Amino acid sequence: MPSPKAVAVTVSVVAVAALSPGTALAVASPSPQDVAWMKASAAGDRFEIQGGRMAQSHAHSAVVKQLGARLASDHTKSSKDMKKLAAQLKVTLPTTPDSKERAELARLSSLHGSAFDKQYVKTEISDHKTDIAEAKKEISTGSDPQVINEARKDLPVLRTHLKLAEQAQSRIG
Repeated sequence: MPSPKAVAVTVSVVAVAALSPGTALAVASPSPQDVAWMKASAAGDRFEIQGGRMAQSHAHSAVVKQLGARLASDHTKSSKDMKKLAAQLKVTLPTTPDSKERAELARLSSLHGSAFDKQYVKTEISDHKTDIAEAKKEISTGSDPQVINEARKDLPVLRTHLKLAEQAQSRIG
């Protein structure tokens, strides 16, 4: 039977190893899937913020202007939360929408009034359906608990955005 002093030394060594960076007990970095979701989400936030601001100036319908304001506001908060998480996990996030999203913003910027309203709402419905599917995938198959938690936190907001966009579509025709 080991002496009390030997047990204390062993416990101390294990505690130091657990707290030391680079040990097997240290926190693992997020998986490639987690990083890909974080980057796609960050790019999507930029798209929603820019598109929402555009809706406030290009839309004809008050409901579409309100939708744009809500999306810009909610995705600004989401973006701040994702930046904080990315800093903790040492993940570099994009600062612009992806190329497909940039093309859609360019398309939307050429529209005004009811033509803008219809295209913007159609885009938001499609985009939020995709975002919901991606968040669900991250929740079910992601590996980093913090990233999964971020997806869980985003999912109800994305569902609300989809519902609001669908309601806007029914109101503008």
